[in-house]
Amino acid sequence: MKTTLPFRLENERMYLRKIHPLTRLILPFICVIPFVLLNDIYLVFSILLVVFVTALILRLKILDIFSRLKLVIPIVFLLTIFIPLYVGDIVLYQFNIGIRITVFKEGFILASLIFFRVFGALFVFMSFFSTLTYSEFIDALTKLRIPSIFVGSLIIMLHYIPILAKSNAKILEAQEMRGKNISTYYQKLKIHAFIMGKSIVTNMERSEKLYESLKMRGFSGKITFTQKKFSLIDIGFFTFFIVLLVFMIFILDLQSIYQGVITLFLP
Repeated sequence: MKTTLPFRLENERMYLRKIHPLTRLILPFICVIPFVLLNDIYLVFSILLVVFVTALILRLKILDIFSRLKLVIPIVFLLTIFIPLYVGDIVLYQFNIGIRITVFKEGFILASLIFFRVFGALFVFMSFFSTLTYSEFIDALTKLRIPSIFVGSLIIMLHYIPILAKSNAKILEAQEMRGKNISTYYQKLKIHAFIMGKSIVTNMERSEKLYESLKMRGFSGKITFTQKKFSLIDIGFFTFFIVLLVFMIFILDLQSIYQGVITLFLP
């Protein structure tokens, strides 16, 4: 599978291209704040649903976003699957497979909350970042007054992520052609991590040489872009999400709404 960064192409047209890049960079952080501060699975699911519907309306590449997320979903699942087995007091379910295993209600709710928090945060960031081009992303970072040394380091790191992934894929393919059997996802993940560790030193040296060559060609470390001012569209887009978040947090009774919707489909 070809690995690419979660940015759109420069010549790719989309509805949000008129929104300032800084707005599209800041908004996912604001949307994710409730995931961290509030232990409300209904709120987490609601924000995830709003972003998903917005992505559909704006015709973002949902399948590409999910194809990137599927690489981390098994890891998140492994981190949460055992929580219901030892957290809580109220028994939700028991089954016997030679040993008695008990699933607790509180643990199941906590595991679901953590899973949706992590998955929701990743989906929100992927959705907003997929509206940015690579240059817009760097432009937004410079507008935040981040020191140029950090921006430059990030540019080099992002540049080598697809290169590392492609190199790992070629090594895995060569191993399989020589008879090495890699049958499971976890075996492949383990081998990827091992190859990445051996490759990172070489690519750090490559990054240092690239930086030195840029300095020899007059690169001062300062990155400049054509100035783009905030417009009423940016203010309206930003205000819409802020008001919607405040409305869902302080005004709507999301639990009652979801329970009412569920009862509509139950006999």
